[in-house]
Formats: sequence, C-alpha cells, structure tokens
Amino acid sequence: MHVLVVEDDSLLGDALQAGLRDRGFVVEWVRDGNTADTVLRSGDFAAVVLDVGLPGRSGLDVLKRLRSRGQAVPVLLLTARDAIEDRVTGLDAGADDYVVKPVAIAELGARLRALVRRGHGLASERLVAGELALDG
Repeated sequence: MHVLVVEDDSLLGDALQAGLRDRGFVVEWVRDGNTADTVLRSGDFAAVVLDVGLPGRSGLDVLKRLRSRGQAVPVLLLTARDAIEDRVTGLDAGADDYVVKPVAIAELGARLRALVRRGHGLASERLVAGELALDG
C-alpha cells in the first residue's frame, strides 16, 4: 500500500516512515505543505498521513485543496492538536480520521488499512449525476 506521510519533524517523520515500512507499507515522506500539495497533484496514493502544523502551507489547507480538486484519497490527520474544536474542524475539512500524537505505529497501520478497506468514498458532500447536483 503506497502511503504519503507529511510530517515536518525529522525524528517523527523518520520513525513513521520506518515503522510503516516494517509493516509492509510503501512510504513517501515529505516535510512541508507546499511539497505535499504538489506531490498529491500527481501522486497515486492509497492514503495520506497529514500533520496539521506544517511549514509553507498548513495541513488543513493541503486537505482543503485536495478535496476541492475532487481527490478522494483517504486522509488521516496526525497532530498534537487535541481540542474537540480542532478535531471537528479537521474532520469537517475532509479528513477521514483524526489521531492525536503520540500514536503507536501498530495502531496507525491498522487505521490506514481500515481507511483503505472502506474505499475512497466521496471527496465532497456534493453528489453530481449529469446536470443534477445535490449538496449535503
């Protein structure tokens, strides 16, 4: 399973990359929001692990841009922000899961597998069939 990890902390990013690879994932790791946005435009990923506090462009901005392009790749927000408001904001912005750091690699792997098992779902609340559009 090809996964994009977007994490600016070198120690954590390295640990996530190594831990997920040990569990059979193919991992690409980038360290800032601008690079993540660029890579997501052209990359084909089964899932994304996305930090919220990133240099260049916030994780939430990356997520909103991803969803505005209609990309339905599952996104797991992995962040130190643990307030209920932050969780609600992240999920409402289009995240499929929200996990507060620190997280056990085994749990992260299981959550990624579960997201991919559920399929890619809808990239937005808007359903379009021909000229008919329904907003959620």
